[in-house]
Amino acid sequence: MDPYDFTIPAGTVFRIPEIHTSLPDARHPRCAELDEGAHAFGRPYLVGYFGDEDRADRYLEQGNAHYACLAYPRSLDDRAQAVADSVLAASLFDDTFSKPGLQGDLAALRNHHARWSAVFAGERPPRDADPAYHCVYDSIQACLPYATPGVALRLLDGWQDVADAFLDEAVHRHLNDTVDLDSYAERRVRVHFRLWACVLLEFSLGIDLGPLADHPLIRSAQYDVIWSMALANDCYSLVKELSAREATNTIIELMRHDGLDLQTAVDKAVDLLQRTEQDYLHIRDEARTAFAGNADVAAYMDGLGYFITANLRIMQSSSRYHGLDHDGSQVLPGPVTITPMPTVHTPREQFRP
Repeated sequence: MDPYDFTIPAGTVFRIPEIHTSLPDARHPRCAELDEGAHAFGRPYLVGYFGDEDRADRYLEQGNAHYACLAYPRSLDDRAQAVADSVLAASLFDDTFSKPGLQGDLAALRNHHARWSAVFAGERPPRDADPAYHCVYDSIQACLPYATPGVALRLLDGWQDVADAFLDEAVHRHLNDTVDLDSYAERRVRVHFRLWACVLLEFSLGIDLGPLADHPLIRSAQYDVIWSMALANDCYSLVKELSAREATNTIIELMRHDGLDLQTAVDKAVDLLQRTEQDYLHIRDEARTAFAGNADVAAYMDGLGYFITANLRIMQSSSRYHGLDHDGSQVLPGPVTITPMPTVHTPREQFRP
């Protein structure tokens, strides 16, 4: 069976409801400087990866690195740039698994996964390896001097967990598999960088939670925050993912597994998003009581909340999700039409203005 047989016809219209959050916005005081530094770090790798400067610059215009300023606004000065560079590297790492030519080719994806596993085991990529491997490897090396041994190890474990989740997702997609919402959410949270992003938060704050990182309250808060982020992502990225023939989207899964129509699936995803944020707030408050007097846990639990607001701002404005020529303005609630949306992986002549 064709693993990409799910389509929503072009011209179909759905409505994105209002998606709001009660959590506060914040940004790092050196935000512009960090954005510029991340672009300077990433551009040579992106030119090599795409093969031309045009697509590299288009990729940078998506503002992926800017997420670091919003999601890790309390990053210590000595490691703030490493955090921003890592976030840009993570977005490229993510995109390599959906790169045209790899989708649907399990042998190629398994080889790709093995090469990433070597990077996360500490092996420097060969000189002639894909620049994406070098980008991620160098971003990891830049973090290590500032990380405690425990955080450094868990950062590497986090990278590996995402790679494993991407491969697992590819197998499910190849088999045209569909699962119930709870099983899907477990996989989706892993694909959405749960372990890595949360360890990067420790790193950014200069703390090491040690065994507390696996405490049920902290793990539950992590899960709720990342699941909320994934749900918001799926509402705003649906058109882009259909264009790129990507199938990892809660809305698509609800339509396929539960037989919902498009608008009902969108509305259910938004309702889940809002309820999941409330679940995080309850757990955050419970943790404040359980760990009263532990400043590291308090800072960490509050830091998780910035993930939600940062993700929502990026989802609502980035050309990564709204087309290469999107001007960065906030996409407001309202109707959206399913239309082909080129990505930077599209050959240059197809996306030039």
